[in-house]
Amino acid sequence: MIPPCKLKSAFSLLICCRTLFGRRRILHSRTVRIGYGPVGGDHGAAFAPNKVCNQKYNIFSFVPLVLFQQFKFFLNLYFLLMACSQFIPAIQIGAPITYWGPLGFVLTITLIREALDDFVRFLRDKELNGEKYERLTRDGTRVEVNSRCAR
Repeated sequence: MIPPCKLKSAFSLLICCRTLFGRRRILHSRTVRIGYGPVGGDHGAAFAPNKVCNQKYNIFSFVPLVLFQQFKFFLNLYFLLMACSQFIPAIQIGAPITYWGPLGFVLTITLIREALDDFVRFLRDKELNGEKYERLTRDGTRVEVNSRCAR
């Protein structure tokens, strides 16, 4: 247990360092204008889109990325190399199906699981992007817009 006098001196040293070397936050007032871009900023600048996209893969990158994620682990790479070595007749030990079967089974299960997870992420993103919100326009009226269209 740390003695109270040591704890107090360590705490005071921390406060001293924070006071000397800490950054001070400078607060500024800001003006929010409805329907316009940032004040004093680039008038051509647009706000970032509000669309949510949490998917890991697209249709083209799905299989390569999942295989890369699997074969970066040593054991999966080891079993792939063992299965590939069975094509060389001089070092072939048994039937190739005994090597390729389990590896193919594990990869198939992994591909199915990743596809389902990514599809669930797609549905969740679609639900979030489709939520309705009210937008206050310049003339004071309220317009209902989708979440992904709000800026």
